[in-house]
Amino acid sequence: MSFVVYSIKGGVGKTTLSVQISQMLEYTYVTNDSHSSAHNLMPEEKGFLVSSEEYEEIPFDENIVYDFGGFKDTRINDIIKQSNKIIIPTLTSIVDVQATLATLKDVSEVNKNIIIVVNRAKNNNKAIELKEYLLEEINKSYKEINATILFVRESSVLEDSLFDCEYVETKAGTNRFKRHIYRNAIEDMIALKKALES
Repeated sequence: MSFVVYSIKGGVGKTTLSVQISQMLEYTYVTNDSHSSAHNLMPEEKGFLVSSEEYEEIPFDENIVYDFGGFKDTRINDIIKQSNKIIIPTLTSIVDVQATLATLKDVSEVNKNIIIVVNRAKNNNKAIELKEYLLEEINKSYKEINATILFVRESSVLEDSLFDCEYVETKAGTNRFKRHIYRNAIEDMIALKKALES
């Protein structure tokens, strides 16, 4: 299987999610965002940058997580079409929600297997309201989409994971104290893994 993490908006946590998914599944990480340094921090031969200056096309392969930057790149269309699921991260602000719906519109034309991740969720009520709103919009405008909406709670552990590109459960190891501190992040990543594999 291969997955794409994509949004037309920057700053919604695409890279954090992409790195976690690739490390969790032991997949290769590929990005088209030359401003990201995550590919350099990944274990050897597990992280790659396919900048438009160097590559005319982005090759599709199995066992890859594609992290596509918040900018237009026509090379990504075929990858989105062939991937098993598309993960669209969003935050709860109205600007992010509008960008999510615009991304959904673009993506749904070529792939209908979509997971929307409400990232850095703080206020549970606001996150639940957003989920209901998004489901309403999907039912109204995109009935043919097979969409799942998940929450990833705000976590400094997830944010810090970009410094070493290590999966949070691996980072916690068998240390009971660390597992307690990381529990929300671990639970959220396990829920995301189930959604990816379903």
